[in-house]
Amino acid sequence: MKKLNLSRQKKHQSAFTLIEIMVATVVMIVLTGLVIQITSEVLKVWNRSSGKLSANAEARIAMDLLTQDLETAVFRNNNLQWLRAEDDTIGWVNTVSLKLFSPALDRPSGPGDICGIAYLLENRDPVSGSPGAGSPDDRLWILYRMVASPEDTFKNLMGVGNQDALPAKDTPLWGSNSIVGTNSGGNVGTNYLVSNVVGFEIDFYVEEDDTPGDTLVLGDTIYGGDDATVGPQSLLGGGFTKSLAYAEIKLTVISDEGATLLQNLAQVPQDFDDVVREHGEVFTRRVNFLARPL
Repeated sequence: MKKLNLSRQKKHQSAFTLIEIMVATVVMIVLTGLVIQITSEVLKVWNRSSGKLSANAEARIAMDLLTQDLETAVFRNNNLQWLRAEDDTIGWVNTVSLKLFSPALDRPSGPGDICGIAYLLENRDPVSGSPGAGSPDDRLWILYRMVASPEDTFKNLMGVGNQDALPAKDTPLWGSNSIVGTNSGGNVGTNYLVSNVVGFEIDFYVEEDDTPGDTLVLGDTIYGGDDATVGPQSLLGGGFTKSLAYAEIKLTVISDEGATLLQNLAQVPQDFDDVVREHGEVFTRRVNFLARPL
């Protein structure tokens, strides 16, 4: 009998008390809350970083393509227009449209190598391709790049009647080609290059004989044709008569989080600059023109 009572006493002493259970529960709740909070912060940082990395990756691809196209740009002194770059400022965003001829490495297959290439900024939905009416406003842009096939370029984009003056900046078409892009299924925006653009500038420089160093071309840069501002044909227009030496590209993109903040901002330039400074990334590159006009 004594042994049995001793065994029952030991079992009674080994059980958890109500206070111990309550303390353990509180500790578990606190630890769970900390884990949830830490996980939430990590996910926020991850989303911020992934959105920024995605925008930066697209911007780097765009910079590489711009470098490739400008470095290999084709120029001729034959009274035809070979390059047209037009600046504009919409709201607080600097924009530029660009049209040129170059043997693009990613050109469509077929005979020939010279392609008509166009860059255009538009405020469109990157998914549906619809114009930006009713979307954020004119602070967020999408950059598109069109590469016409060499055959189409030769037949429809080059020569007298086509190169007297290349399409102006507000023209969404070059020949029968949509710069934004439309495929056979009717999908718009197939020439999408990079979104969340809040600034796109290209400054062109020529080297003058009578001044040391390089000279910046202010305003629109047009090589050849009646409206030429650079090159030998600009003599009558009072522009720069020398060929282009190099270009400086500046592309500013913003993360998805920054884009969301911009959509909720009032129309205040200081707020816009603050968001771009905190969530944006500026890519710059100097590109030398390797080809010399013939």
